[in-house]
Amino acid sequence: MLEDDNFAQEVKKYKNPIPSRQFILKVLKNKPLKKKQLIKHLKLNETQYKALSFRLSAMVRDKELNCNREGFFRIYKNNSSMVGKVIANPKGFGFVELNAKTKDLRLSKQQMQFVFHGEKVSVRLLGHKDSPLDAEVVKVIERIKTLVGKIVVKNDKCYLLVDDKRIFQQILLPQEKVKNNKKSKIVIVEMMTYPQKEKLATARVISILGDYLSEGVEVDSAIHRYQIPNEFNKKVQKEMEKIPDKVLEKDKKGRVDLTNLAFVTIDGADSKDFDDAVLAQKTQTGYKLFVAIADVAHYVNEGSALDKEAIERGNSVYFPNRVIPMLPEGISNGLCSLNPEVKRLCLVCEMDISNQGEVNDYQFYEAVMFSKARLTYEQVDDYIYHNKNLPTKNKEVLKNIKHLNDLYKILNKKRIKDGSIEFDLSESQIIFNNQLKIDKVIKKSRLNSYKLIEECMLVANQMAATYLEKNQIPALYRVHPKPKVEKVISSNEFLKTFGLTLPTNNNYSTQDFQKVFEDSKKLPNHHIIQVVLLRTMQQAIYTDKNEGHFGLGFEKYAHFTSPIRRYPDLIIHRAIKQTLKNKSFKVKNLSSIGEHCSMTERRADEASRDVMQFLKCVYIKDKVGDVFSGSITSVTAFGLFIELDELLIEGLAHIKDIANDYFIFNEKTFQLIGKRTNKTYSLAQKIKVQLSAVNLEQRKIDLLIK
Repeated sequence: MLEDDNFAQEVKKYKNPIPSRQFILKVLKNKPLKKKQLIKHLKLNETQYKALSFRLSAMVRDKELNCNREGFFRIYKNNSSMVGKVIANPKGFGFVELNAKTKDLRLSKQQMQFVFHGEKVSVRLLGHKDSPLDAEVVKVIERIKTLVGKIVVKNDKCYLLVDDKRIFQQILLPQEKVKNNKKSKIVIVEMMTYPQKEKLATARVISILGDYLSEGVEVDSAIHRYQIPNEFNKKVQKEMEKIPDKVLEKDKKGRVDLTNLAFVTIDGADSKDFDDAVLAQKTQTGYKLFVAIADVAHYVNEGSALDKEAIERGNSVYFPNRVIPMLPEGISNGLCSLNPEVKRLCLVCEMDISNQGEVNDYQFYEAVMFSKARLTYEQVDDYIYHNKNLPTKNKEVLKNIKHLNDLYKILNKKRIKDGSIEFDLSESQIIFNNQLKIDKVIKKSRLNSYKLIEECMLVANQMAATYLEKNQIPALYRVHPKPKVEKVISSNEFLKTFGLTLPTNNNYSTQDFQKVFEDSKKLPNHHIIQVVLLRTMQQAIYTDKNEGHFGLGFEKYAHFTSPIRRYPDLIIHRAIKQTLKNKSFKVKNLSSIGEHCSMTERRADEASRDVMQFLKCVYIKDKVGDVFSGSITSVTAFGLFIELDELLIEGLAHIKDIANDYFIFNEKTFQLIGKRTNKTYSLAQKIKVQLSAVNLEQRKIDLLIK
């Protein structure tokens, strides 16, 4: 039986003493315990519970104890800390992201003063009773080395105003002279010292991207801010020197010759990298569909410098007026791109499809093709629906377009019937003039010709996943998890106001969502209802486990059709090609590659969205005072987010600026309700607003309700 040698001192100090720190350490020496177990072991009464909680927290603070996520206290050891990435909130506090399957730990404002967003840290739990996920930084493992931002002058000193608002610390630029920085410049800095108690971080300028608001600077800034690789190293450049600029005769051997068939590419007007070409032929039982995909795997070998760079990038990143490719342009826009009237190597998925849209048979094979025409979505749409001529007179091409359109209708009808959710959200497009200045922002709807190609890609991707699973080939699947119950319940409250409903017992299916989507088409607020349904969904990911795609309603799905711009597609190609040659296929760290590619996809989306928001702010800043019509897209406790019609630009009407009442937020119905007038603002409600202010640095647009 252990004895508390220091208990007499505790009696002298406190009216209601508890076991000493030394005794608690003795008790926990051989076995970690939770607080309740410790209370029982120490035979404490209720009046001592609170004092013990304070003591345990103090012992964790003083690094005498550790407390893990399950609430077990044990003797402090340096190796009991956890490693994660700092995720900062612009309000000053932050989190540590450990992994996708566990809850994030919380860092206080005080802790966040000494670390930057994105840094890798070692942390430990503080063991607070009311905040069990509160943590402190033990060590910064990986520091942010460089930052991008605007030079600002304050009190005769130069500082960096970091472009990423999640990094809020002041950074002094001691080597910069005030007289040289009267005009704001966007710069990249290298960190010299990091924030400490009563000491600012310091940095030095290593690159000037340009003057604030200069054309293209916003993209350069985003590339650096999101740490997107944008330069190919010398090893990659050396490998590119060995790659031919045209298809060699020796590379055609053993491939099916499809050069006489009327393949076409249908892409955006500004596209330069053509992954896919399509051909549809009418048969007695339905259609034969050929989806030919650029054979990138023939030129990019696993483990090569090109391959390593492609893994690192994960995908191409598309900004308005600029692309950061996954592979060098010699491959992405040249040798592998299915350009018109040149022979190209491809991997083909050939499918026999019935008049009801069922795939009766399919096969994959390596081939050589020759695109007969490079067409745009607008050209094909005008030809099919507006009787306008295509830029080709080739009768076989025209016949192909007709068959593709007929097959599209069949495939789309079957997919929707099977319950696939077809969101049809418009996007905003920025139009630039010849001086690369923003000319206008327009609403861009998805054309039927785009949907035509999409249907062809969807069915080919399904067949790729089917082939992989049938042959038990390890590869990356495109998985879309089922929505979380709490999200569905939350969205359901809003949907009920329109007479729509989703099951909330975790038995909901894709068909349930599709029914709500179809029913909402009869309503004037269909667009916002789509947005709410989309927000209910989880993000799709890449994983080595086939768990189906909820949104599409597919049991098996993989990305096969874009190896020029997505690394998971390149893995699928290698897997199929090796299996066709009766060779085994295996990728090291496949699961980790899936996680990495999921991250790079999110990174690309965030960077593109950030640049789009900045450019929208630039475009609309001269329209302060103008009145617009819009729809409420989100209701929060601090105000209303409103999307301006036609422009698809979103701004905030802050609750403090909504006049004549005190408004209360109803989180169940997504409404702001006036306490005195009962005036109600709801999701999807049409509303008139005035543009009151634009903050370029924070990408914020402020609105006033008229």
